[in-house]
Amino acid sequence: MKKLDCIGEPCPLPLMKAEKKIKELKIGEELCIEIDHTCATTNVPEWARKKGYQVEIKEVVFGEWQIRITKAK
Repeated sequence: MKKLDCIGEPCPLPLMKAEKKIKELKIGEELCIEIDHTCATTNVPEWARKKGYQVEIKEVVFGEWQIRITKAK
């Protein structure tokens, strides 16, 4: 699993970094993105689902989330 720490980074930086990082992954590999901006909890999963990737999101502590994206294709 690859990790991407986007704590403290406003939108659209988490999305831009995720787009770049996912290109480095092989099919079946997972990218874990750590974020603390609520807009990224919407736009990053939405982008990933449109690309056909599997997405899980959970709040790990109040105001911080992990988005796990599995590259499916």
